[in-house]
Amino acid sequence: MARKCKEEADKTHGLLLDAAEQVFSERGYAHATFHDIAERAGLTRGAIYWHFSDKYQLLEAVLDRGQLPWDRLPDHFTSRSQAPSLAELSEAIGDALHEIVNDPRQHRITLILLHRTELVTDNHQVYCRLTTILHRIKSYLVAALTWRYQDTNGSPHRNIQAAATAVNALLTGMVYEWLLNQAEIDLMQVPQTVQRLISSFLENDSLTA
Repeated sequence: MARKCKEEADKTHGLLLDAAEQVFSERGYAHATFHDIAERAGLTRGAIYWHFSDKYQLLEAVLDRGQLPWDRLPDHFTSRSQAPSLAELSEAIGDALHEIVNDPRQHRITLILLHRTELVTDNHQVYCRLTTILHRIKSYLVAALTWRYQDTNGSPHRNIQAAATAVNALLTGMVYEWLLNQAEIDLMQVPQTVQRLISSFLENDSLTA
């Protein structure tokens, strides 16, 4: 009996997260209500209060469940041979963007993070999730580029941090714009732009790549 009750509770929990994810992505966090979410889930508002104390806690659970491809990027490499080349690095970013475009859940989570949660700096969970993603991307870029681009004395190129920051800004801006108008933005062209952008910061005759 206890196992059955737990299975039912887990099922209800999952239904609520699915419904909240959909409602937050469609209507925005500020305008979403427990009535909207319960109706979408086919449950009562009481079921929500059984699992979540407030809307913020529900949003937190939605974001915690919603893993994005950026979360899987490695943040360090142990050798130059292990570190991706510039072409491989750009391809990895392209693969991540492809997932966001084609996976409905990742699409919705990205939409919630960038468009559907108002006053981001006042929402600690969204702010932390966004900064964690950006830090992960930057760490991946810096780790790879540090192995691949060095001055003649073996020191990492001085523009690596700037290049990684520029790529972060490009990715954030392009995904933000794509979510607004998918007909005009082709995210699959971004990897080529990333490659050119990094090259403009780092490539010259004094470097090894």
